[in-house]
Amino acid sequence: MNVTQTVLEFFDSRGGLPGSTEQEKLACAYLDAKVIDSMGIIDMISHFEDTFGIRFEADDMQSEEFQTVGGLVQVIEKLRAAA
Repeated sequence: MNVTQTVLEFFDSRGGLPGSTEQEKLACAYLDAKVIDSMGIIDMISHFEDTFGIRFEADDMQSEEFQTVGGLVQVIEKLRAAA
């Protein structure tokens, strides 16, 4: 399963990300861009935990990486590798 594609599809299903290229979309700070709100974060976490068979820890969610789409992809890939 391609993590990047799955994450981009998740955001596309919720109105899409700003940017015309994959690189621009991966650089998006999804909360700052108001792509999802605080309730959407709960849905996002649950979705990715179920989809990828991972569990986010508080440190993961508070990391700087977690703030952008590309960073989120990196966190998910790291958690999958550790599982």
